[in-house]
Amino acid sequence: MKPLFIKYLLIVVITIFCVDGFGSIKTVLTWENCLNELKNNNPELSSTDEAVYSAEAKKRASFSGFFPQLTANAGLTHNNYGVTSTGLSSNRDQYSLGIQASENIFSGFKDIYRVAKANRNLLLARANQDAIRAKLSSDLKTTFAQLIYNQEQTVLAQSIIKRRQDNMRMVKLRYEGGRENKGSFLFSKASLEQAIFEGQQIERAKEVARLNLARVLGRNSDSDFEVRGELSWTPVDPSLSLNHIVSQTPDHRQAEAQWLVAEADSLIARGDFFPDISVTGSYSKIGTNFPPNEARWSVGVALTFPFFPGGQNIFNYQSASAEAQKADFLRSNTDNQVLAKLQQSRTSLVDAIGFHKVTQHFVEASESRAIISRGKYQTGLMSFEDWDLIETDLINRQKAELQARRDVVLAEAAFEQAQGKSVFP
Repeated sequence: MKPLFIKYLLIVVITIFCVDGFGSIKTVLTWENCLNELKNNNPELSSTDEAVYSAEAKKRASFSGFFPQLTANAGLTHNNYGVTSTGLSSNRDQYSLGIQASENIFSGFKDIYRVAKANRNLLLARANQDAIRAKLSSDLKTTFAQLIYNQEQTVLAQSIIKRRQDNMRMVKLRYEGGRENKGSFLFSKASLEQAIFEGQQIERAKEVARLNLARVLGRNSDSDFEVRGELSWTPVDPSLSLNHIVSQTPDHRQAEAQWLVAEADSLIARGDFFPDISVTGSYSKIGTNFPPNEARWSVGVALTFPFFPGGQNIFNYQSASAEAQKADFLRSNTDNQVLAKLQQSRTSLVDAIGFHKVTQHFVEASESRAIISRGKYQTGLMSFEDWDLIETDLINRQKAELQARRDVVLAEAAFEQAQGKSVFP
């Protein structure tokens, strides 16, 4: 009976922790749950996937210039030749069936450069996809950590409220016993009210954090859930070369691809200075009956050279060349910006980790001071003012340590986004 009793007791405990309000079950999400939901539901992620698929289709379409173009046609023509010498109207129907083929032999290398441009557009789409994935990964880690932080704030706020309640009771007893003044009692009471207000503030902030995470996950804004996890991070690798990372970031690859696309546009524009050479052929049948039986065919070679289209070809080439030059300058500037962003984000992460260690030591010291000062105040060896300063310092140090933990995770998310890292395979 004892194992069965323990089993039912565990079920009851789990139910109590999972039920929110009057019987409504609150969903609890882990990091893995959130990651899967983002993959399946986030509209921004789905949009960038479709953009890559579109670029792949356009790349395949760009090869069409190397294949013959075939056209089939069928027609019926009703001819009226007016009134004949007999006074009757002359009508005749003519049917036609045919097929035409054309093959471009030379187009000023434009077909080759169109394929190159499509390839480079695909590179750009994939770089954009990686940039969006890195951004969403950072958003997910940031919003997840923020909600974890708010949930831990709630626990800390409850412990602070309890501490302020205990302090107020102790001060009240001393005040009623004539060993403390009224001002100290009222100040202790106000400190409790402040702690309660801050707890309410945290609940409102937690709701905002839940909405932000729901947005990243692609959930409805009215969905109610909690998250389970901890504020943790990976130590910074001191041997990591930022200069080596620059060329691997989505920002660099985007700028590189944009320059390559602009360069392809300038080469396509240069093709307007060359003639177009094509071969055409057709085979058809015409007749007054269907199917027609009178065969006709033709084969030909055409050379087209618009030697003066009003200067349009010259100005188009100048514009495309200037765009390519501009993209090249932006590419160089992007690398400098990426390196600066990497350096800044890594420095912020290292500083955040170091500051968190400091806050841990302060919490440890403040806890020891609070234990000693409480005993002194109870025995009358310390004034209320000195004791309250130590109590307030402990509370502030605990808040700072929790915030410092969150800030490390946020700094890590920013550094990973600067590198182009994502949680997606």
